[in-house]
Amino acid sequence: MWNPRRSKPLSQTATAGFTLLEVMVAVAIVGIALVAFLRLHLLSLDATIRAQDLTTAVLLAQGRLATMGASPEPGEEEGKFEGPELERFRWATAVTEHTLEVGSTQPVQLRRVQVTVYWLDGQQQRSYSLETYGTGTQQQ
Repeated sequence: MWNPRRSKPLSQTATAGFTLLEVMVAVAIVGIALVAFLRLHLLSLDATIRAQDLTTAVLLAQGRLATMGASPEPGEEEGKFEGPELERFRWATAVTEHTLEVGSTQPVQLRRVQVTVYWLDGQQQRSYSLETYGTGTQQQ
């Protein structure tokens, strides 16, 4: 209806827009969603760093095993890897030898080679071990 005292009809007097309460609720919802997404992002970064460290440890263990040769001497050794990006990593090797009597044939010499790579992940020490076995006939 049109009122002669007013210059505009009743339907046009209400202003369009958001109330302060509606804006505050929207900002709170966006804030909660951002916190959840940020947490997911941090967890993803942590998992990526752990995967990179494990990949590095596997490659270092394989490299150390390759440098030991085909028939390393029995015993244990420890050391560190060279390079500033590898200063968190260190290695340990253990070579053990066993003689197996197999029936009436010549004894078989079994050699176990284990390479372990250690590194610090924050305050926690992690490790990766790589083992291989070799056989040979013992000379009499």
